[in-house]
Amino acid sequence: MRMPTIARRRDGLAVIAAFWLTGQAASAYALYDPAKEYVEAPAVAAHYPDPPLDIPTPAFKPGRTDFTSQEELVAFVDGLAARSADLRVRIVGRSQEERAIALLIFARPAIADGSELAKNGKPTVLMIGQQHGNEPAGGEAALALAAELSGGSSAQVLDHVNVLIVPRANPDGAYHFVRGLKNGGDVNRDHLLLGTPEGQTLGRVFVQYQPDIVLDCHEFGVKLRWFEKFQSLQKYDALIQYATVSNLPRALTDASEQMFRQPLLRAFDQAGLTHSWYYTTSYDMSDRRVSMGGVVPDTGRNIAGLRNAVSFLLETRGVGIGRAHYKRRVYTHLTAIHSILASTARNADALLALVRQVRKDVANAAGTGEIIVSSVASTTRHTLDLIDPQTGTDRHVEVDWRSALEIQTRLKRSRPGGYLLPASEGRAARRLRDLGVTVLQLAEDTSL
Repeated sequence: MRMPTIARRRDGLAVIAAFWLTGQAASAYALYDPAKEYVEAPAVAAHYPDPPLDIPTPAFKPGRTDFTSQEELVAFVDGLAARSADLRVRIVGRSQEERAIALLIFARPAIADGSELAKNGKPTVLMIGQQHGNEPAGGEAALALAAELSGGSSAQVLDHVNVLIVPRANPDGAYHFVRGLKNGGDVNRDHLLLGTPEGQTLGRVFVQYQPDIVLDCHEFGVKLRWFEKFQSLQKYDALIQYATVSNLPRALTDASEQMFRQPLLRAFDQAGLTHSWYYTTSYDMSDRRVSMGGVVPDTGRNIAGLRNAVSFLLETRGVGIGRAHYKRRVYTHLTAIHSILASTARNADALLALVRQVRKDVANAAGTGEIIVSSVASTTRHTLDLIDPQTGTDRHVEVDWRSALEIQTRLKRSRPGGYLLPASEGRAARRLRDLGVTVLQLAEDTSL
C-alpha cells in the first residue's frame, strides 16, 4: 500500500490529522476503567517509587487519570515533526478500525525512504510500542524517546544511529484498552503468517527498513495467575529476553548477550530497577510450570532475530494495576532504550559488519546443510522471586522451568534452495513476498 510521508510544515496538525484520523472513532479517551484494576497494598506499592524526572508526554499532564489517546498521539507527534529537522513521519498502515499506524524515522540527514536510509552507513534501531493495547508504558516511552530525539543533547546519538519508532502498533486495542486486535487476534503472534492488517504493517516496516536492532516493548501482569497459583505478586520492574529460536545464527546470540544485555543489566542496576529473564505461565490454574519466552517463529522478538537483527523483548510490571507506578514503568522502558542506543552507537561499525556478514551467510546457505523444523525449550528447576501481596516481603518459589536458553531439536530437514509453487498458490506467494522473500513468476506454463 502507499505510505504517505508527512513533511514538516506550519499547518502540520491539519495535514497529519487528515491522514491519521480518517475513519476512526471520535472519542478522545481509551475505554479504560480504573475501577476494574487491582490496587496494591501500601507495603507492596512502597517498593516502586516514581523516579524524579519529568516526562513531557500527554499521559503525564497534570491531573491525568487515563492514558494517551490516538488524537493526543497525533498532536504530540505533529508538534515534534514541526520542530525537528531530523524527523520524518510515515503512515505505514491502518488498523482494522481504520486508525493510522505511524512510523517515526529519525536520521541525519533526514531520510524517509528505507533504501536510502540503508546507505548512510549507520545501524538502524527499531522500537515498537503497544502491540498489546492494555500495555501502554512502552508506547508512552516511545513518545518520550521521540521527544528527546527531537531536540536537546539526546539527539546527538543520531550522528551514529538511525532510530525508527512505531509508538502504537495496535491502536484499536489501545482505544478499547484490551490486549488483542479488533478480531480478537494477537499481532505479536502474527509476525510470520501476517494474517492481520497490523501484522502486515509491521512486516512492511521490517522489509523496507531492515533494522539491525529491535526493541519490542510490552508489559506483564502483576496479579492474575501469580496470585492464584503462588499466592504472590510479580516482583521485578523489568523482564527481558533476546531472540531464542532455532536456526538463529550464533553470532547474533553472542552479540545480543555481550554487546547489549550485559550493558542493559548494568543500566537497570544503576537506575535502581530490578530485572530478570522474561517468564510467563499458562492460564490453567492447576499448571504451575513457568516458561521463558517461546522458541517458535511467531513473535516479534523471534521473527526479528530470524530477519538477522539483534532483537529484544522488554516487559514492565504493569498489566492489571492501571496507572500505578506509571512513571516508573515508562522510565524502565526509557532506561532500556537509552542503553540499547548507547550500545549501538558504541559498537556501530562492528554491529554493521556482523549483521551484513550474517545476512550474507544465511543467503549463501540456501540449498546446503539442514534446517531445524521443530524444537522445544528444555526443562529444569528454577527459583522464582515473587512478592507477598500484603506484607511486601520477598517470596521464593521453586518451579518447573522451561528454559529457552537451551533449545532441544525435535525435527530437521534438508535446507531447500527455494520452493516451487503452482499457480493456485498465489496467496502463499504474496505472503512470502510480504516477508521479504524474492518471488519469481514464470511467464508461461512450463512442464517439469
